[in-house]
Amino acid sequence: MSVAPPVVVGMPVRNAERYLPEALDSLLGQTFGDFELVISDNASTDGTEALCRAAAARDDRVRYERLSENVGAIENFNRLARAARGCYFKWAASDDLCSPTFLERCVERLDGDGALAWCHPLTRHIDGDGDPIAAQDDPAIPAGEPNHSLTRVGATGMRFDRTAAAAWRRFRAVVLGTTWCSDSYGLIRLDALRRTALLPPFFGAEKVLMADLALHGRFAEIPEVLFSQRIHADAASNLGGADAERTFARAAAGAGKFSSTRLALLRGYASAVRRADLSAADRFHCFTTLGLYVGQVGKWGRVLKSAAAGRGVGDDTFRKVAARRTASRTRSVEESDR
Repeated sequence: MSVAPPVVVGMPVRNAERYLPEALDSLLGQTFGDFELVISDNASTDGTEALCRAAAARDDRVRYERLSENVGAIENFNRLARAARGCYFKWAASDDLCSPTFLERCVERLDGDGALAWCHPLTRHIDGDGDPIAAQDDPAIPAGEPNHSLTRVGATGMRFDRTAAAAWRRFRAVVLGTTWCSDSYGLIRLDALRRTALLPPFFGAEKVLMADLALHGRFAEIPEVLFSQRIHADAASNLGGADAERTFARAAAGAGKFSSTRLALLRGYASAVRRADLSAADRFHCFTTLGLYVGQVGKWGRVLKSAAAGRGVGDDTFRKVAARRTASRTRSVEESDR
């Protein structure tokens, strides 16, 4: 068996031809070049296969694998992680962009501290054309909050710190604090990732994974904007219906209308706590955190309404951005007419 490179990048794709060339260029242009890029094609029916095979022919770091049938997005993600070798692993979306020093900076940080499980740079959001989304038009970043900060204070004054030494404090920061879907695209220490259950088979699984990972090591952030997450109409985060979200995750519609993704999240968190090698005190605090999670009365009221209406948990960011941009343009026109 050949010696594995220190970094493996796994790119799960399905019908990704629109943004794939740009995403591939951003990865293959990294200043840290000792990595393997494995592309798992989930039975694409567009031009994705041809683009991937061309990339593999141009660069021997690229390995292309094609599945004969759609296994669902989650399994396509997980199969890449299960097969990875080396020290570090990163998932890469086919529509996002990594700045040239993304891997270099993250590898340096993880190499320098063996207690770290995960590292990610600051993130900016771009639209379908690659243009930055202005802060005032971006509903994913609350006013006054640092971009994807690992440490913050909640509305109740509770401090959330994913860099904390105590496992339960990191777990609480993920479960009760802000977790971004882009977090799962950070560079992860493989030893820590293998101690998790990977991504569970439901929409929003990345939050359970990050909570699980938090039990196995500290998180670190590179204070540079080196990652661009694309917000567009076809992005997974804009799946609004519960049936659509289940189909995305499992390749076939799952249980009935009232099989809430939020309840699946709760079960995933509890499973992670039960499996982890924790002290009695850490385990107690983790389950106390889940009690606080369940006790968010206002949130669970919205859960029942969403379930009754057949809505999922996707935040529909694309449409929110479009609405805010329209409002911003309207205000600008009104102000110029005064």
